[in-house]
Formats: sequence, structure tokens, C-alpha cells
Amino acid sequence: MAQDLVKSAARAIEILELFAARRQPMTATQLGTALGYPKSSMSGLVKSLVSQGYLSANGVDQAYFPTLKLSRLGEWVPGALLGSETLLPLLSQLRDATGETVTLTIAADLHMRCLHALIGTHPIALQVEEGVSFPMIGTAIGTMYLATQEPARVEAIFERWGRDHADQREVLSEIALAVDKARTVGHATAFDIVIPDTGAIAMPLWTRGFGEPMILAVAGLNRRIRDREEQIVALMQAINDSDKRSSRQAATPRDL
Repeated sequence: MAQDLVKSAARAIEILELFAARRQPMTATQLGTALGYPKSSMSGLVKSLVSQGYLSANGVDQAYFPTLKLSRLGEWVPGALLGSETLLPLLSQLRDATGETVTLTIAADLHMRCLHALIGTHPIALQVEEGVSFPMIGTAIGTMYLATQEPARVEAIFERWGRDHADQREVLSEIALAVDKARTVGHATAFDIVIPDTGAIAMPLWTRGFGEPMILAVAGLNRRIRDREEQIVALMQAINDSDKRSSRQAATPRDL
């Protein structure tokens, strides 16, 4: 019984994710075909979502579509998770100004998890999905995160990583130098680490997510990132400064 409930919950989430991807009304048959589920079980799931107010159905062809109740369910999340309601518009400005993919990541054990991603506007742009994880060791975002930590914490992370990668421990001395440099200049760069011919520039945000450092990054083809590194860093810093001002203004009571 419990397993059936878990399966139904997972399928309900997949239905909502499909609507988010396609952004159009769909019948139970269309939903079942897209997700590979029998029409009978799909009909029961969508009717349950309708009864709870998360989907609505028209009376003509019984096509379903999400309701505003569903949108309100998570509208508080960006502010709570990212710590600033002004941050997402600023990230959009950064993506538009650079044309490159912009990501926001946070540490998750020995990885960096993507909280938010805006795909670049160039014909060839880095494709990143929210929720995906990247290595902490060797990447620009990982190096920048390590640069925000106390030396003892960095050493502990290196020790853990080294135990799992005994044949690659020699790279840690290079990473340590990169971390020191990032602390000095305020940003980190890396090229050809996760995807060939792709580079990234990373910088810590002033805003923290639940008290944890969040790392802002701009990533794209090596040539574009290298050629515009100075300009991109300046744009990232401007976004950071703007977020800092907005957050402080929001925290200051207005005079009556």
C-alpha cells in the first residue's frame, strides 16, 4: 500500500513537470502516452489533481491544465531559498547582457548542486538543468565555494576527496593554488573541466541561501568566456552589488 502511494506521488509530480515543459492543455490520453502510463491509471491521477484544485478540465475535450493554486504553491520558494526576491530578475539581466548560461549553485557534500539555471541566448549555449550536480573539485564553482570556507574546512574536504580519488591526489595542490587565487581576486575560472571547449567564471553571491554560500557562474564556449572575462566579471560584480543594495533596503524599516 505504501509503495503504491509513493508511486502515485511520483507520477503526479511527473504530470506537473510535463505541463511545465509543454505549457499547453493535454488530455489524460496525451498525458499517458507522453509518460508511458495506462490511460486508466492516468485518468485516476488527473481526477485526483482536479479534485484537489491543482488541475482544471474543460468540458469540450476534457483537456487538463494547471490552476493558479498550483502556481501559488511554490511562489514563496525563490525568496526563501535564495534569500532575496530581487535576485532572479538580476540573474536574467546577467544572462541577457552576456548571452551566456547563468547558474546559481550551492554545496551538496562533495558536489555543487544547481539551484537555478538560465540558458544562454547564443545559438550554441551550455545546457544545464536545475537540480544537476557538478564536481566540487576542479570546477570554477567548486573552487569559488572552497575559497569562501575556512582553511581547516577546505583541508577536510580535500582529505575526504583524496580518500575516494587516491590516484588523483596530486591535483589537490593545483586546486589549493586556485582556491588561494580565488580568495585574492574574488572570482574563479576553469576551462575544459566538465564539458570540452566550455569554460566558466564563478563568484560568490552576497546573498546566502539558508545561510550557505551561493555561487554565481557564467558559462559558455571557451573562446567567448576568455575573450570577455574582464567584462563578464564586471557584470557579475555589478549584479552582486545591486542584490546587496536591494537586500539591505528590504531589511531596513521605512520611515512613517
